[in-house]
Amino acid sequence: MSASDDTPAGQGRAAEGFPEIRIQAMRADPRLPAAMRQSVRNSIAYYDAAPVMHRHLKDVSRFVLGVVALYLDATGGLTHRRLRDLSGQTGIISTGTATALLLRLRVIGYMTPAKTLPNGATRLYRPTEAMVTAFRERLKIELRAAVLVDPRIQPLLDQIDAPEVFPTLMSVIGQDSVNAARNPRPDAVAIDRLSMRAAGMLIMFHLMAAADDGGAFPPVGEAEVSISELAKRYEVSRSHVLTVLRDAEGFGLIRRVAETRWRLEPQLSEVFRTFYAVLYMGIIKGARAAQAALATGRQKA
Repeated sequence: MSASDDTPAGQGRAAEGFPEIRIQAMRADPRLPAAMRQSVRNSIAYYDAAPVMHRHLKDVSRFVLGVVALYLDATGGLTHRRLRDLSGQTGIISTGTATALLLRLRVIGYMTPAKTLPNGATRLYRPTEAMVTAFRERLKIELRAAVLVDPRIQPLLDQIDAPEVFPTLMSVIGQDSVNAARNPRPDAVAIDRLSMRAAGMLIMFHLMAAADDGGAFPPVGEAEVSISELAKRYEVSRSHVLTVLRDAEGFGLIRRVAETRWRLEPQLSEVFRTFYAVLYMGIIKGARAAQAALATGRQKA
C-alpha cells in the first residue's frame, strides 16, 4: 500500500486500550461520516502531492516502518539495530525488509547517516527534512479529519509545524503504531489484507470517492471505474488492480456488476466505519498526550 493508504495508527490494527463500547460510540458519532469523507478525499489528493513517498512506500508495512523510524529518532535515536529489532517485534515486516527499507530511505533522500559513535558503536541515522515534511503533511490529513470529531485537538494541529511538536507527537503515535501492530483486531482482516497490497487502500478510496453522492459515507451504491485508469494513476499493473478488487469482492465489500461498474456493499461501510473509528481514537489519544507533554515541557522551561 502506498503512503496515502497508510495511517499513523496502523491501518486496521487497533490501538491498545479502547473498550468496544467506546469504539461503538465513535462509530455512531454523527460527525464521523464527514471526517471519513475528508480523510478519503484528501488521501487521494495527497498522492499527487508527495510522489517520492508514494513511489517508494507503496504498502502499509513500509509506510508504518517509516513512522517507526521517526518514532525511534524522537525517542533516543534511530539505528539499524533498533529499527530491525522493533520491526521484528511488531510482525508487520521482516528484519531483512527493514534493512532494505533503510537503504531505500537513504537512496531517496529521506534518511542520512548522522554520525558513527566512538568505539565502533552503532551508527545513528536521521530523517531528512524531506521525510519529516512528507510524513507531517500526511499526518495533517488525519488530524484535520479527527478535529471534526474532537475539536479539543485543534490547538495541536495549529502548532504542528513548530519544531518541537511533530517529534513529540511521533513519540506517542509511533509507540501506538507498534502496540497496534502487535494486537491486530480480528474484525480488520479485510483492511489488513487490502492495505498490504501496493496502493490497495488508495484503490478502495478511489471507489468510495467515485460512488460518493454527498449522502451517507462510506457510500453504498455503484461506482464506475476503469481498471486501466486506476493502474495508470497509481502506477501498478492492471492485474494488480484486479487482484485488489477481487480481494475486496471476496470479503464482501464490493461486487462487480458490469465491465467498469462495481457496487459498494453495506459491508464496506461497516468495515471502514470501524477502521476510521479506531484510527481517529488513536489519533485523538496521541494528540492529547502530545498536548500534555508539550505543556509540561513548557512549564518546566
